[in-house]
Amino acid sequence: MILNYCVNLIILVFNCIFFEKYLHIWQLKDYNATRYLSHFKNKFWLCAFYFILFLLEIIFKNYILNVCLNTLALIVNLWFISKLITSNKTPLNYTGKIKRLYAISAITLALISIFYYGGIISIFVLLFLPIISNFLNVYDKIKNQKFIKSAQIKLAQNKAKIIAITGSNGKTSVKDILAEMLKKYNVLASPKSYNTPLGISKFINDSNLENCNYIILEYGARHLGDVKKLCKIFGADYGIITLVAPQHLESFKTMHNIFKAKKELSDFLGEKLCVYNLDNIYTYKMHAKKVGKKIGISIFGNADIYLTDFQIKNFKTEFKIQYKNKAYSAKTKLLGRHNATNILLATALALNLGVDMPEITETIKKLNYVPHRLELIKSNINILDDSYNCSLASAKEALYVLQSCPNKKVVATPGIIEGGDCQFEINYELGEMLACADEVIVIGETNKNALTRGMESKKFKKYKCTKTLDDAKNEFSKLKKNDTLLLLNDLPDDYK
Repeated sequence: MILNYCVNLIILVFNCIFFEKYLHIWQLKDYNATRYLSHFKNKFWLCAFYFILFLLEIIFKNYILNVCLNTLALIVNLWFISKLITSNKTPLNYTGKIKRLYAISAITLALISIFYYGGIISIFVLLFLPIISNFLNVYDKIKNQKFIKSAQIKLAQNKAKIIAITGSNGKTSVKDILAEMLKKYNVLASPKSYNTPLGISKFINDSNLENCNYIILEYGARHLGDVKKLCKIFGADYGIITLVAPQHLESFKTMHNIFKAKKELSDFLGEKLCVYNLDNIYTYKMHAKKVGKKIGISIFGNADIYLTDFQIKNFKTEFKIQYKNKAYSAKTKLLGRHNATNILLATALALNLGVDMPEITETIKKLNYVPHRLELIKSNINILDDSYNCSLASAKEALYVLQSCPNKKVVATPGIIEGGDCQFEINYELGEMLACADEVIVIGETNKNALTRGMESKKFKKYKCTKTLDDAKNEFSKLKKNDTLLLLNDLPDDYK
C-alpha cells in the first residue's frame, strides 16, 4: 500500500515537471481546445492504453501488480512527452495566466494522487489538463471581461471612427498602408497582428485616444462568429474585406464557413461603407449583395478603382491607378500584385475620407516593407522574405514576383499549415506551383510528401528535402551572388 502511494508521489513529481510541454502546446494553439486536441488527433491510442492499465488495476487489486503497471505507465508517458516538442523557436511565455494554469493543474494532480489508483488516473488526465485547468480558471475569465469592458468604455467616451479590416490575408498590410495614407488625420492603428478581443483591448487600453479621428483595427477569425463578436465589442464605421482564401481550414472546416465568417463584417456594416476586392470570387459575391455604400477595387479593371500598366522592374512595382476617368502614376518598393491590391483597398477608403490622389501617390512612393511579408533583403544574394504566413493565393503572388528576379531562383518552404482535411491537397497544389522555380528546398516532414508529389507531377525534380531550418541554411550558403531566395512561410514550434 505505502509502496503504491510512493509511486503515485513519484508520478506526481514527473507530471508537474513535464506538464510544461502540454502548456507550451496549449499556448501555441492560442488557448483553443479544438486546435489543442487536433495536435494529438493521432495519439489518442495512448489514452486507451492508460485506460486498459487502469482496468487491470481494478480487476486484479494486487498492489505489486499496481506498482508495476504504474511504473510502466510512467515510462511510456516520459517517452511520449519527450517526443512532443522538438524545437524552441517560440519558447513558453510564462505569463500570469500560464502561471495560474500551472498552479491549478498542480493542485488538481495532487488531489488525484491522494487516491489509491491516482497514479495512472493522473497520467491519463495529463493530456486534457490544460483544458480542465483553463475551465477552472475563473480569475482570468473575470479579469478578461473587465479588461474588454474597460476598452469598450474608453471607446464610447471618444468620437473616433472605427475602420475594421478582415480577410484571409493582407489585413496587416492594408492596415499599415491605410495608416500612412491617413497621416494628416490623428489616426491610430493596432500594432502587429493584434486581432483578437484581448489583443485589441490591450491596444485600446494602452493608447491615448484624445483627439483621435480614426482607429484602424484588424478583425481576425478562426471560427464562425469571431468577426461578429469583434464587431459587437468594438464596432465598425467603415470596413475593408481583403479576400477569402483557404486559410485556417483546420478550424473552419470548409471554404463556405470562411466566406460566412468574413461576411460577418459586411453584414454588420449594413448601410455603412465597405471596400471589397473584386478579384476574389468570394468578396465579389459580398459586394454584389451589399446594400448601401460600397466600393469595388480590381487590379484587372472593371471596378470603381482599378489598375493599368502594372509591371515589376528592378525590384520596384509600377502601375497607374484609374479613378473617375483619370490615370495616376504610382511607384512603390512593395512587390507583387497582392501588394498592389492592398494599396488599392487602402486607397479606396482614403479617397472616401478626404485624402486626394496626389497625396496618396506620394504616400505610395514612401511605403516601407511590412516585415516578413515579401520583404526584399539585399545581401550577397536577393532574399524575398515571405515567411509570416502562407496561402495558395499569397504563394502564387510571391512566385509571380520571383519570376521577375535575376539569375537562379530558389524557394525554401515548409508548405502550408492548418489546412485541416484539405492540407494534403493544398500542399500538393503548392508543389505544382513551385515547379516554376529553378530549385526548391522543402523544410521539415509536415508537408514533405504532398509538396514533392506535386512537384513530380509537373516533372520537376530539382528539389532537396531538409529536416530543419538549420539544415536548409547550409543549402542557402551555396547560392551565388545575385541569386534570389524566396522564403515561403514558416512553421511554428508544434509542427515538425
